[in-house]
Amino acid sequence: MQVADLDPNLFRAAGGALGALLGAIAGKLADALPRRYGITHLVTGPRRSRRNVALVVLSTLCSLAIAHMLAGAGDVSLARALFLLATNGVVASAVLAGAAIDLEHMILPNELTLGPAVLCLVTSPFRSVGLVGSVVGALVGLAIAYLPFLLYKRMRGQSGMGLGDAKLALMAGAWHGIAGAPFVLFLGALQSTLAAIVMRVAGLEYSEPESVKAEIRELRARAEAGDEEAKRELEDDPMAGDAREGTLGMRLPLGPFLALGCVEVLLLRRWLVDGVLDWLMR
Repeated sequence: MQVADLDPNLFRAAGGALGALLGAIAGKLADALPRRYGITHLVTGPRRSRRNVALVVLSTLCSLAIAHMLAGAGDVSLARALFLLATNGVVASAVLAGAAIDLEHMILPNELTLGPAVLCLVTSPFRSVGLVGSVVGALVGLAIAYLPFLLYKRMRGQSGMGLGDAKLALMAGAWHGIAGAPFVLFLGALQSTLAAIVMRVAGLEYSEPESVKAEIRELRARAEAGDEEAKRELEDDPMAGDAREGTLGMRLPLGPFLALGCVEVLLLRRWLVDGVLDWLMR
């Protein structure tokens, strides 16, 4: 049975229902995973409710968009369309959950970076990216994200980004392949810079999460008590310094912008790869 044999609105409705379910699961993960990393200052009350509603809405919209694109591919079997809808929907929801956690705690759990990366690699032979494209894309994404991290640390003696961002870039490469990974990283960096510019012009500040402040306070207390490991962590952590680090002095987490880039490449891949990339290579 081909996807064209099914009412496209029914397929879109299935995508929306799947997205709503995955968004609800993403909210549960955003609540549970920080605890696994020793975070005690959790988001509660209205903020938690708004975050969970946003995750359901965004996940639903992503899955609806995926279903809409697949519904227009008449030569795809229904089984393959459902497989692609489920796979991309799961990874997109995981990315959204990771973005929410990064905004709230400035961490990207391995479960939402390396976990989806494994899923992308395992399913790559059955997606257009292919196994080789997925593996090389993961390596390219990791290299593009991690090499500047190493250079910055060598020059400044301090980390400039979290390893979670590099793992998310690895996942982006495994998901979108060789051609898609550079676009994800470019869009993430560009949108992070634009957001910092807009916030600075508007006089807005991104307040460091309470969980990050609590961690820094604990590290400083341990360092003052003579803990050498805590001293090394403070020296390496850009969040612990008095100087404003990051894009245009803004301590904005990069993860949400990389997540946005992942979704954008998912939905605009044909235009980006077939259009922009072909134009650049002329």
